[in-house]
Parts: sequence; C-alpha cells; structure tokens
Amino acid sequence: MNYNFKEKQAIISVVIAMAQADGVVDPNELAYFEQLQELLHISQAELRSVTATVDNDFSLLGLIVLSKMDNQKKADVKKMLLQMMTSDSDINEKELTLFNFICQVTGMNLAADSLKSNPDLDYDPTRVLDSKAVKAIEATDQKLLSKGE
Repeated sequence: MNYNFKEKQAIISVVIAMAQADGVVDPNELAYFEQLQELLHISQAELRSVTATVDNDFSLLGLIVLSKMDNQKKADVKKMLLQMMTSDSDINEKELTLFNFICQVTGMNLAADSLKSNPDLDYDPTRVLDSKAVKAIEATDQKLLSKGE
C-alpha cells in the first residue's frame, strides 16, 4: 500500500502514541516500529521530519488525515495499531482506551477487518534490536519517567 507523506505522518503519530500509552516503550514495540518504518518506506530523513512534528500525543491533524483514508488503508492502520498494542505481550487499559478512541473518531471501527489483510504488518517476534536501538529505548524510557508520564 502506498501512503503519501501526510498519511505516513498521521500513521507514525498514532503508532508512537500507542507505544507510549502505557508509559513504557518496550523493545518489542520499537522492533515493530522499525518494521513499519521499512514497510512504509520511510527514510531516516522522512522519519526525522515526521517525528519533529509529532507531540507526545497524536495530533488532531493526524486524526483528520486518518479519517479521510480509504477503507483498505484504515484497515491496515487499525492492524498496525493492534500489532503495536500487542507486540509487548501486555495490553494495557490506556492502550485499549486510546485504540478505541482513534478507531471511533477516524471511522476505523467501520473499516472491515475482512478486507485484504496485509501479513507484512504482523509483528515479527524474531526481530532482534541492535544495541543502538536498545539504547534509544532506554533513553526514551528515561525521558518519559523524568516527565512523570
């Protein structure tokens, strides 16, 4: 599936929000995020540009962009959020609340899960993070903890 820059920005913003929803960024969540970065063909330059515009929370603009996507893209984004939410093997109440809210306001709850499913979006549990990625997780955890989030 091809996504334009605004769609990628919206997807990244909600996926990051989902990873941070429980206050802990797990190594498996980061591994899934890296997997998505590859699948969505997001270059490092694009990622820096996207993350520079993403707050700790997803933006209203991102939700509007998601709501205008076609049903297949919405179904894919819904699966991305579910995969992120379950990649750490711990479904938190805050994650469920965020997931339900995003689905409701963007119309993703109406996107048929039976549409052509993209197996590439499934989390690959054999994916191993390199030491640089592990350090990034630890730095993110420290940043979140220091903010009291």
